[in-house]
Amino acid sequence: MALVTGSDCSLSIDAKEYATVVSSFQLASTTSSVTYPTLKSTLAGQGTETWKLTVVFAYDSGETSSLYDALWTNAGKSIDYIAKIGDMAYTGKAIAVRPGANAEAGAVSEVSVTMNLDGIPAKAAPTSSK
Repeated sequence: MALVTGSDCSLSIDAKEYATVVSSFQLASTTSSVTYPTLKSTLAGQGTETWKLTVVFAYDSGETSSLYDALWTNAGKSIDYIAKIGDMAYTGKAIAVRPGANAEAGAVSEVSVTMNLDGIPAKAAPTSSK
């Protein structure tokens, strides 16, 4: 399983960017292999490769610009993401899901969502904002 983790991640939903409430992200892939029996042996080949993006963010439902509400409303739709770590940026499309909710007294409530990606993340050096 390939794994990339970090906290510099933004999601773009309906032309609105959400980054300030994101506390961490994880990009991870799983691969499967297939085997083919032959007359003398078994050959192995690459099967499928699937990617997921997990984002942890502050529960912000009801705020003017709420990531929680945007994910809830756009569940099942394709959204853009940019996830940066070190000198690399990973970009692509994720399928939005409805987040759950949890609360802990005296603490900022965090929400975690895991979204399937539409394809393999594109990897490039991030552009400078200077």
